[in-house]
Amino acid sequence: MASDTRTRMIRGAARMVGTRGAAATSLRELAKEAGVPFGSTYHHFPGGKHELITEAVKAQGAHVDQLIERARVEGPDAALAALTDEWRKVLERSDFRVGCAVFAVATEDDSALRATANEVFRSWRARLASVLTEHGVDESQAARLAWTIVAAIEGAVALCRAEHSLAPLEEVAAQLSQLVHSIIGPDNADGRPAPTPRSRRRPAR
Repeated sequence: MASDTRTRMIRGAARMVGTRGAAATSLRELAKEAGVPFGSTYHHFPGGKHELITEAVKAQGAHVDQLIERARVEGPDAALAALTDEWRKVLERSDFRVGCAVFAVATEDDSALRATANEVFRSWRARLASVLTEHGVDESQAARLAWTIVAAIEGAVALCRAEHSLAPLEEVAAQLSQLVHSIIGPDNADGRPAPTPRSRRRPAR
């Protein structure tokens, strides 16, 4: 029961921070969002609001990490689709009110929360870069492409909220897919790893 309450509070905090940001959200509001008594918040989070929001940001980061890992075998196309599908669901279910809690705290004044957000972004980029290298992209280019994917999707989510439309996300996802295909080819993007040099046949002499 205690773990369920803690999980509910973390999920509620991620939603609220993704909606309003950390600075504009009080611990009492976070408890109300999770449907738990205000007095129990310090039992689960002795560090108060800061600890709860930190855990919420880390939890959202871990969730996206899992999405990328589940798509790893199927390739970059599947990873992009997983990220797009996730944000499509979040935006539609919240009527475009909820955005990314990680992005929200990354742009606030709290240096500790910014550091946590940067750790999450680094993890996302590293996992995406790893998927890309497994499918034929050299390491330096994979790192740059991972930067592009994370930045583009985060920006698209913000634009979707501003416009109350999924169009920015859909357009960005389509362009990212084209970019990945242009670099590694459609065969390698859909889950078939690039051939290693040993597996390539030499031309007949």
